[in-house]
Amino acid sequence: MTSPLSQITQPKISLSHVYKSFQGRKVLDDISLDIMPGESHIVIGLSGAGKSVLIKCILGLLKPDSGTILVNGENWLELSVDQRLKRMACIGMLFQGAALFDSMPVWENIAFVLLRQGMAKAEAVERAEEMLEWVGLPGIADKKPAELSGGMKKRVGLARAICHRPEIIFYDEPLAGLDPVMSDVITKLIKRLHERMHVTSLTIAHNMKLVDAFSDQVSMLYEGKIYQQLSAAELRLSTDPLLRQFIEGRAEGPIRFSSEATDKADLNADPSQSRKSQTIFNKERV
Repeated sequence: MTSPLSQITQPKISLSHVYKSFQGRKVLDDISLDIMPGESHIVIGLSGAGKSVLIKCILGLLKPDSGTILVNGENWLELSVDQRLKRMACIGMLFQGAALFDSMPVWENIAFVLLRQGMAKAEAVERAEEMLEWVGLPGIADKKPAELSGGMKKRVGLARAICHRPEIIFYDEPLAGLDPVMSDVITKLIKRLHERMHVTSLTIAHNMKLVDAFSDQVSMLYEGKIYQQLSAAELRLSTDPLLRQFIEGRAEGPIRFSSEATDKADLNADPSQSRKSQTIFNKERV
Protein backbone atom coordinates (compact mmCIF):
# COMPACT_ATOMS: atom_id res chain seq x y z
CA MET A 1 0.00 0.00 0.00
CA THR A 2 1.33 3.44 -0.92
CA SER A 3 2.02 5.70 2.04
CA PRO A 4 0.69 9.29 2.15
CA LEU A 5 4.28 10.55 2.13
CA SER A 6 5.14 8.71 -1.07
CA GLN A 7 2.00 10.09 -2.70
CA ILE A 8 3.11 13.60 -1.82
CA THR A 9 6.70 13.16 -3.04
CA GLN A 10 5.94 11.31 -6.29
CA PRO A 11 6.50 13.59 -9.29
CA LYS A 12 3.43 14.51 -11.30
CA ILE A 13 5.56 14.37 -14.45
CA SER A 14 8.88 12.56 -14.65
CA LEU A 15 11.20 12.34 -17.66
CA SER A 16 14.23 10.05 -17.54
CA HIS A 17 16.97 10.00 -20.19
CA VAL A 18 14.69 11.14 -23.02
CA TYR A 19 16.23 11.45 -26.48
CA LYS A 20 14.64 12.76 -29.68
CA SER A 21 16.39 13.42 -32.99
CA PHE A 22 15.31 14.72 -36.39
CA GLN A 23 17.45 13.99 -39.45
CA GLY A 24 20.43 13.20 -37.24
CA ARG A 25 20.11 16.33 -35.12
CA LYS A 26 19.59 15.70 -31.41
CA VAL A 27 16.76 18.00 -30.33
CA LEU A 28 16.36 16.37 -26.91
CA ASP A 29 19.63 14.90 -25.65
CA ASP A 30 19.34 12.90 -22.42
CA ILE A 31 16.60 14.97 -20.78
CA SER A 32 15.74 14.05 -17.18
CA LEU A 33 13.25 16.20 -15.33
CA ASP A 34 10.84 15.86 -12.40
CA ILE A 35 7.86 18.19 -11.91
CA MET A 36 6.23 17.87 -8.50
CA PRO A 37 2.49 18.19 -7.70
CA GLY A 38 1.40 21.83 -7.65
CA GLU A 39 4.69 23.03 -9.13
CA SER A 40 4.90 25.69 -11.83
CA HIS A 41 7.84 24.69 -14.02
CA ILE A 42 8.92 26.98 -16.85
CA VAL A 43 11.20 25.90 -19.68
CA ILE A 44 13.19 28.65 -21.38
CA GLY A 45 15.59 28.53 -24.31
CA LEU A 46 16.31 29.76 -27.81
CA SER A 47 13.91 29.20 -30.69
CA GLY A 48 14.46 25.68 -31.98
CA ALA A 49 15.91 24.50 -28.66
CA GLY A 50 13.34 21.71 -28.39
CA LYS A 51 10.86 23.24 -25.94
CA SER A 52 7.74 22.43 -27.97
CA VAL A 53 9.16 19.01 -28.84
CA LEU A 54 9.45 18.33 -25.11
CA ILE A 55 5.73 18.96 -24.54
CA LYS A 56 4.76 16.97 -27.65
CA CYS A 57 6.75 13.99 -26.37
CA ILE A 58 5.00 14.15 -22.98
CA LEU A 59 1.59 14.31 -24.69
CA GLY A 60 2.49 11.45 -27.03
CA LEU A 61 2.23 13.57 -30.19
CA LEU A 62 5.86 12.69 -30.87
CA LYS A 63 7.52 9.45 -29.83
CA PRO A 64 10.95 9.82 -28.21
CA ASP A 65 13.78 7.73 -29.62
CA SER A 66 14.39 6.41 -26.12
CA GLY A 67 13.76 7.20 -22.47
CA THR A 68 10.87 7.09 -20.03
CA ILE A 69 8.03 9.57 -19.50
CA LEU A 70 5.82 9.06 -16.45
CA VAL A 71 2.60 11.01 -15.83
CA ASN A 72 1.00 10.33 -12.46
CA GLY A 73 3.50 7.50 -12.06
CA GLU A 74 2.43 5.73 -15.26
CA ASN A 75 4.60 5.28 -18.36
CA TRP A 76 2.56 6.95 -21.10
CA LEU A 77 4.94 5.69 -23.78
CA GLU A 78 3.68 2.16 -23.16
CA LEU A 79 0.01 3.10 -23.55
CA SER A 80 -2.06 2.66 -26.68
CA VAL A 81 -3.64 5.72 -28.29
CA ASP A 82 -7.02 4.84 -26.78
CA GLN A 83 -5.53 4.36 -23.31
CA ARG A 84 -3.72 7.68 -23.55
CA LEU A 85 -6.87 9.44 -24.73
CA LYS A 86 -8.71 8.29 -21.60
CA ARG A 87 -5.97 9.68 -19.39
CA MET A 88 -5.82 12.99 -21.25
CA ALA A 89 -8.78 14.19 -19.17
CA CYS A 90 -6.28 15.11 -16.47
CA ILE A 91 -4.51 17.57 -18.81
CA GLY A 92 -5.33 21.04 -20.12
CA MET A 93 -3.43 22.85 -22.86
CA LEU A 94 -3.14 26.51 -23.82
CA PHE A 95 -1.74 26.66 -27.34
CA GLN A 96 0.47 29.45 -28.60
CA GLY A 97 -2.12 30.54 -31.17
CA ALA A 98 -5.13 29.59 -29.03
CA ALA A 99 -6.06 26.94 -31.66
CA LEU A 100 -9.79 27.56 -31.47
CA PHE A 101 -12.24 25.80 -33.79
CA ASP A 102 -13.44 28.51 -36.20
CA SER A 103 -16.75 26.77 -36.92
CA MET A 104 -17.78 26.56 -33.27
CA PRO A 105 -19.10 29.32 -31.01
CA VAL A 106 -16.97 30.32 -28.07
CA TRP A 107 -18.93 28.30 -25.52
CA GLU A 108 -18.53 25.10 -27.55
CA ASN A 109 -14.81 25.70 -27.95
CA ILE A 110 -14.47 26.05 -24.20
CA ALA A 111 -16.66 23.05 -23.34
CA PHE A 112 -15.25 20.84 -26.12
CA VAL A 113 -13.77 18.23 -23.78
CA LEU A 114 -16.82 18.19 -21.51
CA LEU A 115 -19.14 17.59 -24.47
CA ARG A 116 -16.93 14.72 -25.65
CA GLN A 117 -17.19 13.28 -22.16
CA GLY A 118 -20.98 13.30 -22.43
CA MET A 119 -21.97 16.40 -20.48
CA ALA A 120 -25.42 17.75 -21.38
CA LYS A 121 -25.42 20.90 -23.53
CA ALA A 122 -27.15 23.09 -20.95
CA GLU A 123 -24.63 22.17 -18.28
CA ALA A 124 -21.72 22.61 -20.69
CA VAL A 125 -22.94 26.10 -21.66
CA GLU A 126 -23.24 27.02 -17.98
CA ARG A 127 -19.71 25.81 -17.25
CA ALA A 128 -18.34 27.67 -20.29
CA GLU A 129 -20.03 30.90 -19.20
CA GLU A 130 -18.57 30.44 -15.72
CA MET A 131 -15.10 30.12 -17.24
CA LEU A 132 -15.66 33.20 -19.39
CA GLU A 133 -16.52 35.18 -16.25
CA TRP A 134 -13.33 33.91 -14.68
CA VAL A 135 -11.14 35.14 -17.55
CA GLY A 136 -12.97 38.46 -17.76
CA LEU A 137 -15.01 37.86 -20.93
CA PRO A 138 -18.69 37.65 -19.93
CA GLY A 139 -21.33 37.78 -22.62
CA ILE A 140 -19.36 36.39 -25.57
CA ALA A 141 -20.41 32.71 -25.36
CA ASP A 142 -22.25 32.80 -28.71
CA LYS A 143 -19.61 34.69 -30.67
CA LYS A 144 -17.35 32.96 -33.21
CA PRO A 145 -13.54 33.08 -32.86
CA ALA A 146 -13.31 35.31 -35.97
CA GLU A 147 -15.10 38.04 -34.01
CA LEU A 148 -12.47 38.09 -31.26
CA SER A 149 -9.19 39.96 -30.88
CA GLY A 150 -5.94 38.09 -30.31
CA GLY A 151 -6.03 38.75 -26.58
CA MET A 152 -9.63 37.58 -26.33
CA LYS A 153 -8.78 34.38 -28.20
CA LYS A 154 -5.94 33.73 -25.78
CA ARG A 155 -8.28 34.13 -22.82
CA VAL A 156 -10.85 31.83 -24.43
CA GLY A 157 -8.04 29.32 -24.94
CA LEU A 158 -7.20 29.61 -21.24
CA ALA A 159 -10.87 29.10 -20.33
CA ARG A 160 -10.90 25.94 -22.45
CA ALA A 161 -7.70 24.68 -20.83
CA ILE A 162 -9.24 24.83 -17.35
CA CYS A 163 -12.92 24.13 -18.11
CA HIS A 164 -12.68 20.40 -17.34
CA ARG A 165 -10.66 21.11 -14.15
CA PRO A 166 -7.45 19.33 -15.08
CA GLU A 167 -4.65 18.34 -12.72
CA ILE A 168 -1.92 19.39 -15.17
CA ILE A 169 -1.79 22.32 -17.60
CA PHE A 170 0.68 22.93 -20.41
CA TYR A 171 1.21 26.48 -21.65
CA ASP A 172 2.97 26.96 -25.00
CA GLU A 173 4.23 30.55 -25.14
CA PRO A 174 1.08 31.97 -23.47
CA LEU A 175 2.18 35.58 -24.05
CA ALA A 176 3.19 35.22 -27.71
CA GLY A 177 1.71 37.90 -29.97
CA LEU A 178 0.21 39.95 -27.14
CA ASP A 179 0.74 43.63 -26.36
CA PRO A 180 2.27 44.51 -22.96
CA VAL A 181 -1.08 45.26 -21.32
CA MET A 182 -2.69 41.99 -22.43
CA SER A 183 0.49 40.12 -21.51
CA ASP A 184 0.07 41.40 -17.98
CA VAL A 185 -3.61 40.38 -17.96
CA ILE A 186 -2.79 36.82 -19.07
CA THR A 187 0.11 36.57 -16.60
CA LYS A 188 -2.14 37.54 -13.70
CA LEU A 189 -4.86 35.13 -14.82
CA ILE A 190 -2.41 32.23 -15.04
CA LYS A 191 -0.90 33.10 -11.68
CA ARG A 192 -4.35 33.28 -10.07
CA LEU A 193 -5.26 29.93 -11.61
CA HIS A 194 -2.11 28.36 -10.22
CA GLU A 195 -2.73 29.74 -6.74
CA ARG A 196 -6.43 28.85 -6.54
CA MET A 197 -6.57 25.50 -8.32
CA HIS A 198 -3.15 24.18 -7.23
CA VAL A 199 -2.57 22.68 -10.65
CA THR A 200 0.77 21.37 -11.83
CA SER A 201 2.01 23.29 -14.86
CA LEU A 202 4.72 23.13 -17.50
CA THR A 203 5.18 26.37 -19.44
CA ILE A 204 7.27 27.21 -22.47
CA ALA A 205 8.26 30.87 -22.30
CA HIS A 206 10.61 33.52 -23.62
CA ASN A 207 9.09 36.32 -21.54
CA MET A 208 11.14 36.78 -18.36
CA LYS A 209 8.31 38.71 -16.71
CA LEU A 210 6.25 35.53 -16.81
CA VAL A 211 9.18 33.61 -15.32
CA ASP A 212 9.44 36.11 -12.46
CA ALA A 213 5.71 36.11 -11.76
CA PHE A 214 4.81 32.49 -12.13
CA SER A 215 7.67 30.01 -11.77
CA ASP A 216 8.71 27.70 -8.94
CA GLN A 217 11.42 26.06 -11.04
CA VAL A 218 13.05 27.09 -14.32
CA SER A 219 14.90 24.83 -16.75
CA MET A 220 16.95 26.21 -19.62
CA LEU A 221 17.26 24.02 -22.71
CA TYR A 222 20.44 24.60 -24.67
CA GLU A 223 21.88 22.42 -27.42
CA GLY A 224 19.44 19.66 -26.61
CA LYS A 225 20.24 19.43 -22.93
CA ILE A 226 18.98 20.99 -19.71
CA TYR A 227 21.75 23.52 -19.24
CA GLN A 228 20.59 24.48 -15.75
CA GLN A 229 17.57 24.00 -13.50
CA LEU A 230 17.03 26.52 -10.73
CA SER A 231 14.43 28.62 -8.96
CA ALA A 232 13.28 31.99 -10.29
CA ALA A 233 15.17 33.70 -7.45
CA GLU A 234 18.35 31.80 -8.28
CA LEU A 235 17.91 32.66 -11.95
CA ARG A 236 17.68 36.38 -11.19
CA LEU A 237 20.88 36.24 -9.11
CA SER A 238 22.83 33.95 -11.44
CA THR A 239 26.09 35.30 -12.84
CA ASP A 240 26.42 32.49 -15.37
CA PRO A 241 27.40 34.22 -18.66
CA LEU A 242 25.11 32.10 -20.83
CA LEU A 243 22.09 32.60 -18.59
CA ARG A 244 22.78 36.32 -18.30
CA GLN A 245 22.95 36.66 -22.09
CA PHE A 246 19.58 34.95 -22.50
CA ILE A 247 17.87 36.82 -19.66
CA GLU A 248 19.15 40.20 -20.87
CA GLY A 249 18.46 39.41 -24.54
CA ARG A 250 21.96 40.22 -25.79
CA ALA A 251 23.35 39.09 -29.15
CA GLU A 252 26.90 39.04 -27.78
CA GLY A 253 27.93 36.25 -25.45
CA PRO A 254 28.68 32.54 -25.21
CA ILE A 255 25.44 31.32 -26.82
CA ARG A 256 26.11 29.70 -30.18
CA PHE A 257 23.46 30.31 -32.82
CA SER A 258 22.75 27.57 -35.36
CA SER A 259 21.41 28.32 -38.83
CA GLU A 260 17.73 29.12 -39.30
CA ALA A 261 17.30 25.91 -41.29
CA THR A 262 18.69 23.83 -38.43
CA ASP A 263 16.62 25.69 -35.85
CA LYS A 264 13.48 24.72 -37.72
CA ALA A 265 14.44 21.08 -38.27
CA ASP A 266 12.05 19.85 -35.60
CA LEU A 267 9.16 21.60 -37.40
CA ASN A 268 9.95 20.41 -40.90
CA ALA A 269 11.33 16.92 -40.31
CA ASP A 270 9.48 13.75 -41.24
CA PRO A 271 6.24 15.11 -42.75
CA SER A 272 4.58 11.68 -42.57
CA GLN A 273 5.15 11.56 -38.81
CA SER A 274 3.89 15.13 -38.51
CA ARG A 275 0.64 14.24 -40.30
CA LYS A 276 0.21 11.18 -38.11
CA SER A 277 0.82 13.26 -35.00
CA GLN A 278 -1.69 15.85 -36.16
CA THR A 279 -4.35 13.13 -36.48
CA ILE A 280 -3.73 12.06 -32.88
CA PHE A 281 -3.55 15.70 -31.81
CA ASN A 282 -7.02 16.40 -33.21
CA LYS A 283 -8.36 13.55 -31.09
CA GLU A 284 -6.46 14.61 -27.99
CA ARG A 285 -7.06 18.36 -28.15
CA VAL A 286 -7.98 19.47 -24.63
